[in-house]
Amino acid sequence: MQMDKDSFCNTLYKTLDPRSGKLQPIDNANETGWEKVLDIKWKGDIHFIVRVSRYGRGCCYVMRDKQEISSVNYFTMHEKDLDILLRNIQHDIDDVENGRYKHKKTLKEKIRSFVEEKGLVSFMNNTKWHELINDIMEKAPWDCVQYKTLFEETEPESNIFWDLRYDEDVLFKVIDLSQIEWMKITHIETVRERIGLLVPDKIQVFDHKSLFLEILQKHSIPYEYDETEQTFIVYGYK
Repeated sequence: MQMDKDSFCNTLYKTLDPRSGKLQPIDNANETGWEKVLDIKWKGDIHFIVRVSRYGRGCCYVMRDKQEISSVNYFTMHEKDLDILLRNIQHDIDDVENGRYKHKKTLKEKIRSFVEEKGLVSFMNNTKWHELINDIMEKAPWDCVQYKTLFEETEPESNIFWDLRYDEDVLFKVIDLSQIEWMKITHIETVRERIGLLVPDKIQVFDHKSLFLEILQKHSIPYEYDETEQTFIVYGYK
């Protein structure tokens, strides 16, 4: 049987031992979707967080400086699984208590180390990335973008572009935009219309160069232009 949120939360508070961590007041005023139900804090601003959704699912993870420094573990709030779940959560709390995450780097720290090691210079910030991506999704709903993040070892194939409206990594914030090393934007749109089995497809080519120039200039975004590939290149780092 699935547990309701109140029963589940009461069980957490009665059963779990926060060790030397301090229970924090819960404030969900600005939260959307997954509601925070448990927040244990240790020295060094390390937090163990448990969240639940309205659909009987939950997740837990460790944070520092408001950034995840552990994997996110998902679970369902079923009574039959409760004992195992509580043992697993207590194990996670004990890991924090025993210092497992004391020297774990946040994403920002990993990016800073990588950029310094490679001698890269930053050209963008999250605000400008959001402005650029939002305008592209609104005004250019076709396959016009490809990008590479700092920690990817291989680049996308030069002729493969995609529609940002269906990019789950961007839509669901799987990646932090500060990870983007570069983004290429093609202003050439090719529309292929299928006529029939025995008739060649009808192909139309549209040039949207002025549209992307307008977007880039509107937000004062630095870019380079590749004449051969007919693409704008926006560097997050170079």
